[in-house]
Amino acid sequence: MPLLVTSASGASGNGFGALLAFESDGSLRGTFVDDDRIADPRGLAVHPQENLLFLNSGADRVVAISVDGQVVRDTGRIEGLNPGGGNFGPDGRYFVGLRSKRTIIAFSTSLDAPGEHLLPPGVVPFPRGFAFGHDGRLFLASGMGPDGQGDALQLFPCVGQAEKDLAVQAFTPKPAVEALDITVLHGTARPDEVEFSPAPDVLRCPDEREAFRQ
Repeated sequence: MPLLVTSASGASGNGFGALLAFESDGSLRGTFVDDDRIADPRGLAVHPQENLLFLNSGADRVVAISVDGQVVRDTGRIEGLNPGGGNFGPDGRYFVGLRSKRTIIAFSTSLDAPGEHLLPPGVVPFPRGFAFGHDGRLFLASGMGPDGQGDALQLFPCVGQAEKDLAVQAFTPKPAVEALDITVLHGTARPDEVEFSPAPDVLRCPDEREAFRQ
């Protein structure tokens, strides 16, 4: 049961800046993808129909990776992207948090078209993890940025899938946390059913042949 782990580098952390593979006992297999388009990787997400791993890179691009560790799709470099977390939305697109622009952008899984803003720029101080409920509502965590700016205590449930019907509500989790990743439990959108995970981006894989399928 191999594990895939994003290891941060640069301003994000003192790691390897690579996608690493581990055995289930914690022993390191090595770098899963040897490709210079992947640097300071973030936002692991599995596309279940295509059995591809989507990932965004500190090299200002989004890539799709096959089960044998090859980059099979690539947006190309997008100037100023500065991506953060990544997740699939209810419409099947891959959503990426933009740290400099402080918003979320959506890409088609073909990665051959420009991204589309889901939220207006600057909607939160510093976007972290985000997740969609089964009803399509979006939860977005805001945290403290590398420059020390931002509000580390608020979570923003955003109702609506377009700017025209966006309604932002903010609440403070108790106890206060430096929010990173979010999981919405049971498909509900109540604040007390949102789980914070201050942990690395980790994906557990069932076996070599089905390396990304959940």
